[in-house]
Amino acid sequence: MSSSDSQDVPNSSGTFTFGTRLGLVFVVETASLSAVLVTSLLSYFAWQSIKAARRLRKWQWPSHIHIYFISLLCSDLIQAIGGIMDIMWIRDAGVVEGPYCTTQGVFKQMGDVGVALAILAIAVSTWGLIVRRWRGLSSPKFALSVVAAIWLFVILVTTVSIAVHHNKAQPYYGSTKYWCWIRSPTYLRDGIALEYGWLWLTALVNCFLYIPVVITLLQSQRRRPALDSVSTESDRTMQKMAFQMSLYPVIYMITITPISITRFIQFARPTHPPPFAVTAFASIMFSSSGTLNVLLFSITRPALIPRRTPVVEVHSPTTPMSNTIQWRRRNEAADLDEEDQWSMSKIPSPAKDSSSSSEGRNF
Repeated sequence: MSSSDSQDVPNSSGTFTFGTRLGLVFVVETASLSAVLVTSLLSYFAWQSIKAARRLRKWQWPSHIHIYFISLLCSDLIQAIGGIMDIMWIRDAGVVEGPYCTTQGVFKQMGDVGVALAILAIAVSTWGLIVRRWRGLSSPKFALSVVAAIWLFVILVTTVSIAVHHNKAQPYYGSTKYWCWIRSPTYLRDGIALEYGWLWLTALVNCFLYIPVVITLLQSQRRRPALDSVSTESDRTMQKMAFQMSLYPVIYMITITPISITRFIQFARPTHPPPFAVTAFASIMFSSSGTLNVLLFSITRPALIPRRTPVVEVHSPTTPMSNTIQWRRRNEAADLDEEDQWSMSKIPSPAKDSSSSSEGRNF
């Protein structure tokens, strides 16, 4: 994130006050916590995936939601690394432009835009599945295509920008007083077009899309249909997952609101930027994105701890065949995703007799 003002200089070493360095320490600590938690969760996913492949001797596709979520975590990690790199400016008591500074600017932009686009993909996917019932959006291959497009865009944004400004007098990524990012004179134009515009677009789309999602989920809760069909169970599973995933954009809105306010003030009054305490707080909130996403995942996904497979049998006396619905967690197969997986198997229905009316669900 940027804190650009008229005092941007190539080498400000030795100019930071104790308060400024202390504020950056909090930013680094927050980013470090995010990096540790995100790395731990990604490592867990990788371990589960390897264990599943060894047991089943074949690769199982994760769900589309988990593909988007893994992309979100990777962006959170890159963003956190960019924040951790502030440790150099704490040591030097100022920012020094060079390869290290350029690297931090690239990491910050890639992480920020990657997080925004991953959240945008989750929002559109959730809205399409719940409100519009576009089942094609749940395809893992489609999700992989979207994620590939996101990362291609993120990589091109940074590499092309560096290439275009390579021979210019001022570096594209440079000192923005407290850390490195897109520096002046392209700070305002490219900062909005290539980063903040995507952050704000994602926030705006979230507001519009999740209103009908919430309305649809509330209407579904009021109906409370009986558990008598696979489609009903699938819908309930999808709605539960949609509710869980709708919390991630909420976290996103919380983390970007402070930094957005400071940027609006700074864009409107470039010669009178917000105090450093405000900028530091906004950066701390934004750096906590990875931590909050991991904690939210741990809360909404209790299946991180493997458990026994529940089996629900539903017998219908009015049909010649009855369905046995087996609800299995993918982590029972040691897969990396905890999405509800449903499988159907036909079994002969019992003969109709006086006791048929007492048949029900056997757990």
